[in-house]
Amino acid sequence: MVKVMVALGFGVLLAPGKAVAGQEFEVCNIQLDSAIPVRPAEDEALFEAEDGTSYLPSDLRVPAGVGTGQAGVVIATDTAVLAVPITSQDRWGRIPSWILLQRAGRLVLWQTLQLEQGNAFFAPVHAVAACAEALRHAEGQARRDRTGLWREGGVRLTYRTEKPGAFAEAAGRYVIARGRVVSLGKTRSTRYLNFGRYWKTDVTGTLRASDEDDFNAALARTGWHLDGLAGRVVELRGVVEMKDGPHIALRNPEQLVVLEDKRAGRERQGNN
Repeated sequence: MVKVMVALGFGVLLAPGKAVAGQEFEVCNIQLDSAIPVRPAEDEALFEAEDGTSYLPSDLRVPAGVGTGQAGVVIATDTAVLAVPITSQDRWGRIPSWILLQRAGRLVLWQTLQLEQGNAFFAPVHAVAACAEALRHAEGQARRDRTGLWREGGVRLTYRTEKPGAFAEAAGRYVIARGRVVSLGKTRSTRYLNFGRYWKTDVTGTLRASDEDDFNAALARTGWHLDGLAGRVVELRGVVEMKDGPHIALRNPEQLVVLEDKRAGRERQGNN
């Protein structure tokens, strides 16, 4: 089994005069034994192999009605494009994958390029730990630069939980929600993060009780635990469902981040 370390954000020349100057972030462990040569598909969101199989860049979201931005990144003819499958085909026949660009022996992760340039935002599905942090950091660069999706007057992606009424327009969409956890709740099967005192109108985040250990392991990287989140400002990422009040179901631990590093005693500023 071949394993390489792919440097996220490592500079790679994509076309004459088009360079992505990247800070070297954390790295992802990506196994190349299953890498498949691909090319951009007619559907901007996908890449395809010679046999017509479609590969979907994982852990990215683009709002409906907004182009994916593939056209904004020119891939030079001497740059190889590889798909590394992460899991099996989804219901639409697409294979979620890491997409790599390779030129002159250097590799760069396509997902990082899209996030850095504001062509997409981070939607954790398969990325964990350092890999998730690196992708979040890449998105943060575009947010700070107000580029792409984050430009002034662009599509709204971020909502404040203290204004639950605003979430109605986002029903069915994947968003970023930020706010203070008012209280916590639990049943045998579900854990609740309550962002208000009345669940029929206020925002609620939920996770399966069976996933609690995984969430606590992720939170522990910054010194937190689910039981200690009451009163803390957090960020949720997920699809808004209107179940009485707005509801976001958390499936991947990276969908939940505390916007304060307890160990460092400071607010997390990376993605403002």
